[in-house]
Amino acid sequence: MVNSTLDFDTNILVKAIHAATWILNLQTGELSINERWAEMVGYTLEELQPVSILTWNSLAHPEDVERSKEEFQRLHRGEISRYHLEIRMKHKMGHWVYLLDSGQIVEFDKERMPLIAMGVHMDITESKLLQLKLEARERLLSQIMENTKDIIYKMDLKGNLTFLSNAWEGLLGYSLEESIGTSVESYIHPEDKKLLLEFLTKVQYSKDHESLSDYRFRRADGTYCVFETNASPILENGEIVGIAGVARDISIFIKKQQEIEFLSYRDQLTKLFNRHYLEKVRDEVKAEKNHPLGIITMDMNDLKLVNDTYGHDEGDRLLVKVSDIFRHVFPADSLIFRMGGDEFMVVLPLIEEEILKQMKERLEELLDEYGKEAYPVTIALGYFISHDPQEDLFDALKKADAYMYEDKRIYKSRKCRKSS
Repeated sequence: MVNSTLDFDTNILVKAIHAATWILNLQTGELSINERWAEMVGYTLEELQPVSILTWNSLAHPEDVERSKEEFQRLHRGEISRYHLEIRMKHKMGHWVYLLDSGQIVEFDKERMPLIAMGVHMDITESKLLQLKLEARERLLSQIMENTKDIIYKMDLKGNLTFLSNAWEGLLGYSLEESIGTSVESYIHPEDKKLLLEFLTKVQYSKDHESLSDYRFRRADGTYCVFETNASPILENGEIVGIAGVARDISIFIKKQQEIEFLSYRDQLTKLFNRHYLEKVRDEVKAEKNHPLGIITMDMNDLKLVNDTYGHDEGDRLLVKVSDIFRHVFPADSLIFRMGGDEFMVVLPLIEEEILKQMKERLEELLDEYGKEAYPVTIALGYFISHDPQEDLFDALKKADAYMYEDKRIYKSRKCRKSS
């Protein structure tokens, strides 16, 4: 055992700071440690006796044993003046404690070969575990930012982008290098810029988490995609210095939503609007700006006869063809509905009766042309033009229906006379 060369005053200091000390004979491997050294790894000094360099080797992490040997070799060669290394040692309870091991050579033999080294252990477990936890969190955040399909961003109070995750390049096609420092406004659809600027102002003044949906970003190829974003202010010493948030591309969701809406408001066979959509827009349609408002109701003649003679598939083809003819005859701002079976309705905003009559004549011409290919195709048609915005749409529909039923009656009467 090597005798301690510490004087009395130094021993008092060691006890006062509760330091773990070691003294190592580099030539024999003899090791002298104090009680605190043993306490750091959960033992008493007596439990570790006899103490030697093998004691240290058995408690230290294998990787750290090798690192320590390398550092001591550098110390021997004079490459460094002090030994300074973070190490892990196995606690009696089975867990690892982190120590800062520092020391230096304090005595040489007659041949000027290193003889005695001494140093201290400092328990850094608490700070090291916190450091490892923070590093793990940083790695996790880095992985999230690298792999998430959402754009993580930061911007200053002027709206200039200061940070962007990799998803920016993947979703929009702009490189991160060219985008950092540019204004977010330059990527927004002109119609949505006011909406976004109001949102960013709200985030700054509310000092709270805010959300915005359905605004459009321009891709590098010139096309647009729809985004939603959540953002919060960045605070430093109580002052707002920027905005951070996450933006998500919801284009696919919007498209699917539109598809669902299309299916819910459209007739499955003809793709015309259905009665459900009429209920939805009835108040909007009767607005004053649409008057005079034309209502046309139509009922195909002899659809049952077509189904019975040629089959229901042919009847369906006829309905689709007639619907296409409706689209060709009636203007783009009209609403065409399949009310059910062989019944149809058309709503025509800002229509004059003379124009409506011309549409009726054109419709009959096209149906007659199509009917010559296989069998006669005719419809019973009635219309009503409402000039009163207060009139209920369905009341106007009933008036158009009355004319349509009269037209239907006349058709059946003529048919009966021909058959007789």
